[in-house]
Amino acid sequence: MNPGAPRIFYGWWIVLACMLCISTGTGPFAFASLGLFMLPLTEEFGWSRAQVSLCTTILVATTAVSMPVIGRFVDQYGSRRILVFSILAMAACLAAIPTLVSELWHLALIFVLIGTLAAGTNSVPYMPILSAWFDRHRGLAIGLSIAGIGLGYAYVPLLLQFLIDRFGWRSGYYALSIMEMAVAIPLVWLVLRESPAEMGLKPDGAAAGSQPKATSREVGFSVPEILRHREFWMLVGIFAVLSFVLNGMLAHLVPMLVDRGMEAGSAAAVAAVEGATVFFSRIFIGFLIDRIFAPRVAVAFFTLSALGIGLFALGAVDAAAFFAAFLIGLSLGAEIDILAFLASRYFGLRAYGTAYGLLFAAVLFGTATGPFVFGLGFDLSGSYDIVLAGCVLINILAVALTSLLGPYPDWEKAPSAAAASPQ
Repeated sequence: MNPGAPRIFYGWWIVLACMLCISTGTGPFAFASLGLFMLPLTEEFGWSRAQVSLCTTILVATTAVSMPVIGRFVDQYGSRRILVFSILAMAACLAAIPTLVSELWHLALIFVLIGTLAAGTNSVPYMPILSAWFDRHRGLAIGLSIAGIGLGYAYVPLLLQFLIDRFGWRSGYYALSIMEMAVAIPLVWLVLRESPAEMGLKPDGAAAGSQPKATSREVGFSVPEILRHREFWMLVGIFAVLSFVLNGMLAHLVPMLVDRGMEAGSAAAVAAVEGATVFFSRIFIGFLIDRIFAPRVAVAFFTLSALGIGLFALGAVDAAAFFAAFLIGLSLGAEIDILAFLASRYFGLRAYGTAYGLLFAAVLFGTATGPFVFGLGFDLSGSYDIVLAGCVLINILAVALTSLLGPYPDWEKAPSAAAASPQ
């Protein structure tokens, strides 16, 4: 070992920075945080909960449309530029809510701006950076970084409730805006680097040898080639339907359990178990997919979610509900990690931002439609039984499709700017 070499590979500082930055993205800071502001907003302005909740639908829809564009910009201009712009836009939008909002359409417009101008605060720009810094440990690096979403979901409610109780709801939005400027911007500007070559390092902290082609942005399929690739459309279908099932279940878990006779506090504890499982399973799954063919790992975890939803379809409550939520949390933890990893392995890094942006949009489509369909099913039938049974079948279909995913291209045998023809 070189005595002058750092004991910790700088790539792991990149991972830590990505985790903390992702915790300040639109998921925790805009989508989930709105639930904490819902009662103060309805009390002050007289809006209904449905009207306030519509802003989250607007956010998800505009983000889904924006993600392929963000991915394309990342491929063209690099991740750091997109991140700085998006984080500044996010900070401005969050500060504008307590400053400018007096009508519902004001709030809706700001959420449109968050879903477009600030869409780059999602995970898409971080994944090319991580994929350039890591090859052998890429799964773990992605898993740790995306666990930042769970980290944000953990600290944001505690921070906001403390501020709202003591200083009013406006202080909460100001605090989130300040955190974007004081935490996310410095980390992106001072810590993140697009590739290890900028610092004279090699991927995974290797001391010698050539750079693996799998970490080069000159290697991979072009966008037209990706769109002709069989695995791309299989991944779109798999993760769109899984997101539909898992996020629909997540949104209606507490009211479903209360309908079945559980106390509201116990039902919330079931949801908390699901959330905690997501955080830890993302890290564990990242560790696994570095060692085991990722579709095999996905088949195992997606099968567990089918079992969990099946238990709820059979009427699970109390201890059975906790176990079912644990099984579903494992799949929620696997979803985005495995998708980001598979996109890099199947398509390379040449147009990775665009590919992952398109796939992320498919996930958001499922996120937007799942809760609505669950609610519609309940309104029409008076229970969740029919929609749950349908979701079990959809989940099984996703497992079957995942088992058909083919081997990764061998990027080490690829020419500098392409690979074998897409399947």
